[in-house]
Amino acid sequence: MSNGMSSALKNGGEVYNEEVDDALALLPRYLRVYVSHYHDDFYIAKSFDPRLVAQLMVEGFLPIAGSSRFLLPKLHLERCVLQLSPDSKLHISKSTRKKSKRFQLSLNEAFDDVVKGCHKQHGINWLFPPIVSAFRALQKETIDYGDCQTQLVENGSFQPTIPVRFYSVEIWNAETGALAGGELGYTVGGIYSSLTGFTKEDAAGSVQLAALGKLLLQCGFLRWDLGMEMEYKRQLGAELIARTDFVREVHRTRVENKDLVLRCNGRKNAKEIIDFDRPDNDATNTKRRSGA
Repeated sequence: MSNGMSSALKNGGEVYNEEVDDALALLPRYLRVYVSHYHDDFYIAKSFDPRLVAQLMVEGFLPIAGSSRFLLPKLHLERCVLQLSPDSKLHISKSTRKKSKRFQLSLNEAFDDVVKGCHKQHGINWLFPPIVSAFRALQKETIDYGDCQTQLVENGSFQPTIPVRFYSVEIWNAETGALAGGELGYTVGGIYSSLTGFTKEDAAGSVQLAALGKLLLQCGFLRWDLGMEMEYKRQLGAELIARTDFVREVHRTRVENKDLVLRCNGRKNAKEIIDFDRPDNDATNTKRRSGA
């Protein structure tokens, strides 16, 4: 962490007030040296330092860029979140299950190709070069060291470090080996947050979401943060929650569940991931073990 940020951390303190949904109150004091409220649910900063981006993540902000000059962290008035545990609300259609055998899922194999795919499908949008560089740095640290450590501050004092882990998620055509879609995302405690994604093959997007959701379940994650509300997210099982509730959950899980890690060793068949804990799949495995 830079000396400037360390000084700001020492002089700051946690100002989260769970009783007041106020834009300034939701911005921790130690971050106000770098970040200020802009308008509505947007904030603004002139730095794309990966450490600042990671600190924003552990405070519940979704880091996006307004241009190559400004970071525009977003704290949605309402967040679209899918509950994974307890009692998962993830919904996977029969059609998606059927088509999933055509694809394979992987993690952190093709960051640059996923970025190119997002740019091709959506244009630059908010994925400007400086924030791509910050994400790339966080992903490299995740791969090399297991996570990117952030420093919490409460009442002007340093608290235990909290890990952020950054991922590119890829979906591959199982027959040709071609990249069919993917997304960028990160984890804080028991929450996985999706940033942006793309698809360039029929059914690849829905299969990627279904397989990723099941992988998150298998790894013990509690919530899937999907950002702004969209119909396909509702169909997946997500619901809207107020931002004060979301921030409260981030603050809780970043400590209690900080050791949770999203793992996928190599490329895994999407259907095998999706069907992993289905009753009929368990019955088939039991027969195989018994020799029936």
